Amino acid sequence: MSVKIEKKNREPKEMTTKRALFGFLAPILVLVFLIGVGAEVTIAALVALFLMIAFCVYMGYIWKTIDEAMAEGVRQIATASMIMLLVGCLIAVWMSSGTIPTLLYYGMKIITPKLFLPICFILPAFMAVCAGTSWGSISTIGVILCGMSAGLGIPLGMTAGAVISGAFFGDKMSPLSDTTLLAASSVEVPLFDHIKSMWYTTIPATIISLILYTILGIRASGNINVEAVNELSNGLSATFNINIIHIIPVVLVLILSIKQVPAFISFGIGIGSAIIWSMVFQGHGFIENLGFIMSGFSVNSGVAAVDTLVNRGGFSSMLSLVGILLVLGMLSGLFSQTGVLNILVNKLSSRLNTPGTLLLGVWFSALLICLIGGQYPAIAITAVAYKDVCDRMDIHRVVLSRTLEDVGTMVAAIIPWSAWVIGYGVVLGGVTVQEFIPYTFLCMLCPIISLVNNFLGIGLFHKDDEVKYRPFWRRKKA
Repeated sequence: MSVKIEKKNREPKEMTTKRALFGFLAPILVLVFLIGVGAEVTIAALVALFLMIAFCVYMGYIWKTIDEAMAEGVRQIATASMIMLLVGCLIAVWMSSGTIPTLLYYGMKIITPKLFLPICFILPAFMAVCAGTSWGSISTIGVILCGMSAGLGIPLGMTAGAVISGAFFGDKMSPLSDTTLLAASSVEVPLFDHIKSMWYTTIPATIISLILYTILGIRASGNINVEAVNELSNGLSATFNINIIHIIPVVLVLILSIKQVPAFISFGIGIGSAIIWSMVFQGHGFIENLGFIMSGFSVNSGVAAVDTLVNRGGFSSMLSLVGILLVLGMLSGLFSQTGVLNILVNKLSSRLNTPGTLLLGVWFSALLICLIGGQYPAIAITAVAYKDVCDRMDIHRVVLSRTLEDVGTMVAAIIPWSAWVIGYGVVLGGVTVQEFIPYTFLCMLCPIISLVNNFLGIGLFHKDDEVKYRPFWRRKKA
């Protein structure tokens, strides 16, 4: 008996650099390979987790220690997971209340011929921020805009590039976006601090993009065929009671966010106010709204574009993302317990000994994982690897989360071999990746501006700095 107890309580093996490299690379490469051959991200992450558990057993860790490490990883993302679920609920009731449909309806009124190409950026960006989805924006208003481009003498590739750039603006900046939520939660920073930090790269990239789109589209001529736009706007007005007052639930959440009310509370108030709005102005009952909150908003408007855009949200719609976060949280706990990441990052950071060079390491790590594994692993895994070393180097974690989105979220839109990117071209009228990628200016500019800002110290907050936007504010050299 004493021999068995001694065996159970033995010290784990020493974590050498070679073992740490294997312990990190083996699960990551398996994760990337499985995603590459078409497995769901959640299942690929689960397989990587079991491989990491096997590595922990090989290293001599007892099950109690492994279990506690995974539980700690889950504990760290518990609140973030709940916020993600609340976002799903919020989207559903903002659809039910007519809030998002009203924003979309008025947004489509700004199309003018001479500024068509910039509007191909602005309108999908507006819709994606409201709805929190790049795909929903691309597959609805994006399709309409690309259908209009031929009559205006603008190449389809330019229009598609502007649409995708705008849609990914929303994917990056919307508090309802899964990548925005994932980046903030993985790095463990408040959601709206993360968004404010991203202004340092997104605002200049947006301004440059709009200038370029204006120059490219200045020769646009002719009249817009308003039939497709009218179909969508008429479908919205026939399905919902459209009125400017329906944006009040959004304004309420924005005010609470500006007042720095915790996202958990502000989203909860947003859900409650939208339920009341839905009952009063859209005629949906209380129990019906509870069903929307659980399963997502659903309506049959008779207009396919309207149904595609508004039939979404709900608690259940976020379960897949929460599942990914849960598994990656467990993986993070095991990485931390074994010291795998500490060994590797410490070795790397001993050479990357300035904020600029360290963030260069973050930039390249996220880029490599994104190119072979996609958005979610690029954000979540790189966050786990670098968040503690950013603390030690007196770098605010919002700088890390911003860099992860500048690379992980934006580069994902321009990977030529990605099935999603190829799919964008198919949906937008059969345009090839070679035709539209050169015009996705925002997606190309954000990583470049991120790199420049990090080396110049622009927006590079100290660990305890208040997060606020001051254009061109620079970190003083130590």
